[in-house]
Amino acid sequence: MCVLGLATWRTYQYEAEMPADPDVPDAAGSRSAPTEPVGYGAVPSPRAAAEPGPAEPPPSRLANPLQDPTFWSGEGQLRRAAVLHLSTAVVIAAAVALGPVLATDPPSGMRAVLAATTAAAMTAVVVIAVVALARPWLTRRAGATPLGRWSVAVAVLASVGLLGTVVLLLLPDGPAGTPLVDLRPPPGCVRNPEGAGCLTDRSLPGFDWIISWFGTGQLLLLLAIGTVSRSGRRALLAPAVAVVLLVLGVLWIVGWLPGIPAAPAALDIWMVGLGAVTLAGGGLLLPRVRSPRPHDDPAWAGRGPAVLAGYGWVLCVSNSAGLFYWVADRLNNDATPSGRSPITPPVPVLWAGLAFSIALFLLLVVALRSAVLFSRLRRQEYAALTAGRHSLSAHQLRRCRDVSTYHAMHRLVGEHALRLAGWYAAAATVLVTLGCAAVLSPARPHPSPTHGEAAVLKAVADIGDSLLSWLPVLVATIGLLVYRNEGVRRSVGVLWDVGTFWPRAAHPLAPPSYAERAVPELQTRTAGLLALAERDPRSLDGIILSGHSQGAVICAAVLLQLPARWRRRIWFFSYGCQLTRLYGRVFPAYFGPDRLPVLAEALHRPSGSPGWSNFWRHTDPLGWPVHAGERDVPVRDPEALHPSDGEIADPPIRNHSGYPDAPEYQRERSRVAPLLRRAVPAPRGGSD
Repeated sequence: MCVLGLATWRTYQYEAEMPADPDVPDAAGSRSAPTEPVGYGAVPSPRAAAEPGPAEPPPSRLANPLQDPTFWSGEGQLRRAAVLHLSTAVVIAAAVALGPVLATDPPSGMRAVLAATTAAAMTAVVVIAVVALARPWLTRRAGATPLGRWSVAVAVLASVGLLGTVVLLLLPDGPAGTPLVDLRPPPGCVRNPEGAGCLTDRSLPGFDWIISWFGTGQLLLLLAIGTVSRSGRRALLAPAVAVVLLVLGVLWIVGWLPGIPAAPAALDIWMVGLGAVTLAGGGLLLPRVRSPRPHDDPAWAGRGPAVLAGYGWVLCVSNSAGLFYWVADRLNNDATPSGRSPITPPVPVLWAGLAFSIALFLLLVVALRSAVLFSRLRRQEYAALTAGRHSLSAHQLRRCRDVSTYHAMHRLVGEHALRLAGWYAAAATVLVTLGCAAVLSPARPHPSPTHGEAAVLKAVADIGDSLLSWLPVLVATIGLLVYRNEGVRRSVGVLWDVGTFWPRAAHPLAPPSYAERAVPELQTRTAGLLALAERDPRSLDGIILSGHSQGAVICAAVLLQLPARWRRRIWFFSYGCQLTRLYGRVFPAYFGPDRLPVLAEALHRPSGSPGWSNFWRHTDPLGWPVHAGERDVPVRDPEALHPSDGEIADPPIRNHSGYPDAPEYQRERSRVAPLLRRAVPAPRGGSD
């Protein structure tokens, strides 16, 4: 872990700062030294200095967080948070291995002193990390990144905890310990799983407990994130009360609350856990003010952070369990881990196979619902295209069917995709809640002997086990195909662009954000073109900043970073733009209905006309109107239903590509270019 931390420490250490003004030649023909960053105390070029304009808002009163000049300078925050992140990860990973050792071999004497010191160091790391989360310096994007005394203390404590764990693992068993040989099943259990002693739980003491409570704690944290993002801090009351009741309930059941009558014998820990998780999930149902426009509401009714984090968490758990099963399969000579095998995963991991099968079934249901919606939308679009046009030929009717397919996909993605993902997230939340209750119980996924319903459950669990064991292989195969197959590389690249757009905040092993380099580099290019002196043959009166699909998001971030004197000489062309239906709803704090008008107002011309033209098509599944004060230009696609002007091929359906070739784009560019061009005085006669 130390080597891993040092390797990630030097990864992508660049600071994304506001670009400086290019060198401006003076009267003698020499070049001045670079000035301060543009828009923040910089000395502008002569052309820019002569232009009056509104003052830049101070950072404390920014209308959009993307206007913060340090937003794309997150290396300082990453380094500060990485110390806490890596140290906490080290002590948690060590605690998972240390817990079963202490439960199997209760320490005494010097072993007890070493175990207490190790546990205290690990606890101190977690406490410091929790306290640091509330400190303002941790969320500051830029700034110096030295190892302060708290960072050094956390790193030292984590090292002490890791070293103590290693020493305890290497020490011989104590006299009160349970030999590991006693945890092995008796001979003959592989051939006869129902023999004497074969059904006894022989997992490492405390290991199942650690895994179960670790997963339950993560689920409670996700529910807390969802409640806060939906209804603010007031919603933290439900998760906080749930955690308190969960702790008190467990202490009551185990008899650690003196002076209180003993808990009923029928009350089990899994019942208390299920009630606590259900209570914490109640915060997700608190009311929220809705937007008057249906497609401007935040995705998943304001629960977006929890949904995105939850999907990542489920994928991580699935991949980890799959790797566990894959290793068990290899050690068992391809025998089923949940069946007759000498090596059996922990009971909580056995539940993962059954849950994975149910999750795949739910995904199939959502896919079938999507297919039904798509078929219905395609029929509606086909009826709209052919309505009142009885003279269409068979060829034109076929073309209408082709066009209606793209129209239906446009509507499915824009109107139903997020809703379908939300339905699946809701079903997955219920499944995970029941799964946490299951792993907190001592029961196995299916009883033994397997007859009747138990046989069905075992078959479903075995299918999930097998699919989970091949999940890591599937991920590795996709990684290899990225380098060999253009289609796979393009599909993965789309997801990669969206997933790595936002800068990292804490996780040093997360993929670095390409926008932390793309945004400053595009700023430098834009400011450099506009800051050239008028006598420079490369000087420009204005530029058209054109962004397609994800490029439109990058251009929006660049424009919000540029000072007003540069924005007045820029016209923004966006096409295939998902700033509203996807980014605006999933990330409303940056591109929501009250954030995008800030960009539109910043691009308004002195005459009051908009400086932003957005192109979209009914056949583009990722391009929609913006409705933020810009000029929306619908693009016809295809240009006709049949060949014309001597062509023999049908005009192509371009959907998400080919916008610059469209006549609407070219007409708009011809209209905008004169608006950016200034009046240039004619040279005097006889001058060189």
